[in-house]
Amino acid sequence: MSSDCYSVVETRQKDTVLCPRCGEKGKPVPLATVGAMAKTEVEAAKLSAAEYKLCRNRDCPVVYYAGEVQLEKSDLRVPVNFKERNYEGPVCYCFNHTVASIRAEIQTKGHSTAQGIITQEVKAGRCACEVKNPAGTCCLGDVTRAIQAAMAPL
Repeated sequence: MSSDCYSVVETRQKDTVLCPRCGEKGKPVPLATVGAMAKTEVEAAKLSAAEYKLCRNRDCPVVYYAGEVQLEKSDLRVPVNFKERNYEGPVCYCFNHTVASIRAEIQTKGHSTAQGIITQEVKAGRCACEVKNPAGTCCLGDVTRAIQAAMAPL
């Protein structure tokens, strides 16, 4: 599935909806993302909304919401990198760059090649962020933060 990884979901003022659990401002997330991330046993009622928002608050268990409908971390097929502390798993869900692999590469080479590899793959049309990344957007921001954290002095 080809994707324009760098496209941004538009946010309109009237679409500002706060997370019903924590009150954080949500960001629009594609319906394809919610459908791809939800476990098969998630109730159909939770997947029937026309629009969902993404809650990025690390301390809130809600990942997606639409009105009072809420999908929590436990409702999803994959761990959500921005919802976890001491996370070692994927930050790039399309090409499987993990916090652990980024850290290991920095320790052995002194730098990470993850950003360059991801950029090449995106240009080749091989990303599927809208269905593989829980945020439904390009992972480069999360990858950059993971690299910066791994390179920061302890």
